[in-house]
Amino acid sequence: MEMIKKVIGLIDDRKGLDIRALDVRGISPITDYLVLASAETVKQTKALADHLMKEMKLEKASVCRHLDGYDNGEWIILDYFDFIIHLFTPQKRELYDLDHLYGGANIIKHHD
Repeated sequence: MEMIKKVIGLIDDRKGLDIRALDVRGISPITDYLVLASAETVKQTKALADHLMKEMKLEKASVCRHLDGYDNGEWIILDYFDFIIHLFTPQKRELYDLDHLYGGANIIKHHD
């Protein structure tokens, strides 16, 4: 849970928007937590992804195991095994609507 709060803070530091963390343990077979965030532009989603990968690597315990969508930048997925980070442009976030896909998930509270 501490790592999720760190991720939220890192996204917030770089002006990520509408940050939401979901506890999907028992709901998703592939991860324990999802962190969703939006950015106003593709350039900003890429900057968020770069910042997250750099800072998480410094943690040494957290290495991105898989990165997808970076070239296009409209929906970037960073897979850290126990948690997956999704960075979207507003249009892609609305289109794929992951916020509601896991309806039974608990929302992890954080300070805005």
